[in-house]
Amino acid sequence: MKRRALLALAVAPLLPGFTRPAGAQSIHPGNWQQYFRIESEAGKDKKGRDTVSGYIYNMRGQSNASVRLLIESLNAGGQPIASQIFYVDDVVPIFNRTYFEMRPKTPGASYRVSIHSGDWTRAVGGI
Repeated sequence: MKRRALLALAVAPLLPGFTRPAGAQSIHPGNWQQYFRIESEAGKDKKGRDTVSGYIYNMRGQSNASVRLLIESLNAGGQPIASQIFYVDDVVPIFNRTYFEMRPKTPGASYRVSIHSGDWTRAVGGI
């Protein structure tokens, strides 16, 4: 019994390494394209208001990811006229996809969707 207790005490300091976020790198505008792909399309809801919806694909990810999207409303010339950050409710599973749908505050002729920021959510060594 004493050996188990001593072993537990010896291993305990090593455990924090297994619970840190996967990867030291955060997800930001400069690196998101190496991990994710976004498919989006503009549409209308039942009341005729603009919507932007689509999928975020975790293509090469380090683990599951929690992301925030940057939705830019564009004018007819393709120039940004407004932007907003949209918090995606679900995590983007590793090598999988997550659906998103939002209503832009400023309607535009078209929309550009990119990842504003995010965090890796699955623990290193986790299942």
